[in-house]
Amino acid sequence: MAPRRSPDELKDMIRDFRREQIIDVASRLFGDRGTTEVPMDEIATEAGVARSTIYVYFANRDELLRACLKQMYILLQEAIGGAFEREASPVERLRAVIRGLLERLDDNAAFFRLAMATQGSPSNAAAALDAELAQIGLHMAGILEDVVRQGTEEGLFRAIDPGRAAALIGQQVFGAMQVRAGDPAPLALDAAVDEICDFVLHALAH
Repeated sequence: MAPRRSPDELKDMIRDFRREQIIDVASRLFGDRGTTEVPMDEIATEAGVARSTIYVYFANRDELLRACLKQMYILLQEAIGGAFEREASPVERLRAVIRGLLERLDDNAAFFRLAMATQGSPSNAAAALDAELAQIGLHMAGILEDVVRQGTEEGLFRAIDPGRAAALIGQQVFGAMQVRAGDPAPLALDAAVDEICDFVLHALAH
């Protein structure tokens, strides 16, 4: 029998569920509308909560936008966690990262396109998204550096500076994601992962 949860634990579960529900609905609506200016009333209605409930979790729409992007990255980290918790090869880890990125993209390609289109524009929404993208980029660079360092130490990859290699891999994968997000008939997921991995591994090989 599962242990009975305390009232405080149940409240926390409900709170987390509502927050994630708002984020899921908001990211879908932002993407579907193709704008960051979706009214908070509309998000609240679609999420089945009062407008005031949104402000319990998010100070404003820009904070909600940033949370949508962060949630995508949290899901990515969960997806690739297994390959980094066990003794996986650098090739397996690289493949897990690329697959995780494409899966998150496929979950909501419209929101990804919106984030890319908004990037760098003179608005508070752009500043919020840019700040979150910068943090994600730094963290991803660290993950890729570790993969390259592991592959080099094991003699699978040629001698190359891990930081530079991570930057080049990131540019390649990010470009592939942008192409996929705008493709009305993208490759099947497995085929796309194979294509990108083969390209990257060819560049890293001896």
